[in-house]
Amino acid sequence: MSHLVDVLANLASSENNVAAGLGETLQAFVVAASLYPSAEPILIEFGHRTMALGRKRMATMAGRNAFVYVKGKFGLLNASTPLFLQAVITGKADGAFVEIDLDAWEEIVPYIVKLRIIT
Repeated sequence: MSHLVDVLANLASSENNVAAGLGETLQAFVVAASLYPSAEPILIEFGHRTMALGRKRMATMAGRNAFVYVKGKFGLLNASTPLFLQAVITGKADGAFVEIDLDAWEEIVPYIVKLRIIT
């Protein structure tokens, strides 16, 4: 990775404006990719069960659809009590669970470490 950073730095400092612009663009992509949180699966807990679901798959769904999908995986589609999702978020120092805003699901998914379904 260090070699790539050096090559991009040289390209970005080129006297050729097109090459320099391309180098700067590629540097921005490298920085953006390094800021993106883990691509690891999301662990989901309910009771004594823990399941891993793919982050990419979860990110393609709207929040309410993702919650229905998760409830289906745990056999909770016909649950008679209200259910809620809580998550541990990347970078949250204490690692505590917080409630999820399903309307902001697509923005939050990359930062979710663990989910749990609560009643």
